[in-house]
Amino acid sequence: MKTGYVYKRDNKWYVAVPDSSLKSGYKRFSNGFRTKSKATICLAEKKDLIEEIQANKSPSGSTPYKSFFKEYISYIYQNFSQETHKTYKGVLKNFLIFADEKYPSTQFLRDLRVKVFEDYKMWLKKTRHKDNTVNNHLKTFKAMFNVAIKWEYLDKNPIKSVELVTVEDEKPIVTLNTPEKFSLFFERCKKIKPKYYPHYYCASLLGLRFGELVSLERDDVDFVHNVVRITRKENFSPKGRGKKDKKPKERVIPMPESVAKMLKEVLSKHTHKKVFLKKGRPIDRRDKSFRRGIISIVRGTEFEGMTRFHELRHTTGDILGLSHDIYHIKNFLGHSDIRTTERYVRVADESKKKMANTLEHFRKTTQLTTQ
Repeated sequence: MKTGYVYKRDNKWYVAVPDSSLKSGYKRFSNGFRTKSKATICLAEKKDLIEEIQANKSPSGSTPYKSFFKEYISYIYQNFSQETHKTYKGVLKNFLIFADEKYPSTQFLRDLRVKVFEDYKMWLKKTRHKDNTVNNHLKTFKAMFNVAIKWEYLDKNPIKSVELVTVEDEKPIVTLNTPEKFSLFFERCKKIKPKYYPHYYCASLLGLRFGELVSLERDDVDFVHNVVRITRKENFSPKGRGKKDKKPKERVIPMPESVAKMLKEVLSKHTHKKVFLKKGRPIDRRDKSFRRGIISIVRGTEFEGMTRFHELRHTTGDILGLSHDIYHIKNFLGHSDIRTTERYVRVADESKKKMANTLEHFRKTTQLTTQ
């Protein structure tokens, strides 16, 4: 049974009570409270009203799916990062184009059946979406319909039995996972793209995402404690959410001495609040020149397949994986799920040999007994 919820908007807390007679499925009470506790008290006082409304609720799936999409996007905007909100909006925009073309008479959630999404898969591939993108769309809808079930709009997830596309041409991740590769990359960087040297160097030794790098400000760099803080800004929200408070996942990254020295040098050359600039101005998060810079640096080398800025972050994971526990690496990189970290950490061949030697040594020094 839906119990209603409280949410924050423009520094005020509101109370939403389920109401199946409305397209959104919820009715907002009050003009807003200054604190969450007052809103929670108001929600508790509406308990009897909620039970009365629930006694007359509409059949499962009777909510117009476009109304649910709008409500869900509002929910994402309030509870998740800007990147997630932008991604979900893009997915829904594509689906609405498809639905208006292929299923114009479809109106309600109950009409979104397995066949609709099987056709959607084919439509995405025909419109030249990559296999990974198709799978991301399907995963987005699966998460969305799980929320619809939680809100009691649906009894079951219509996309549960829809299989993902088999990805056969997925690009392998290339990293600077040996001292020789690391040195060669940055030697070539000084010659080919010297202006990007600090950006690439700090990203590879701090494990920074591109959005984190371009959003970094002077106040985020603490030379007293030798740390960099990834914090929420006006136009930037750290990726991931805390499990308890659901707030953007901020983190503190210790700086190697060489990184601290480099950042001091970078900050001494300008007075802007942003740490990293391009031609004296803040870097646009859509700037592709840093990616093209990497491609030009690695051309003709053994790591020529390196084509993405994010592979510098994978480099951080690979280097740490040589000596450190995966759970500590997870915290360093700011991952919410250990399975994500597992994609970043690949044990080097030499480390695997050491593990094999450890197992063999254990076998030789252990008395084996048989019955």
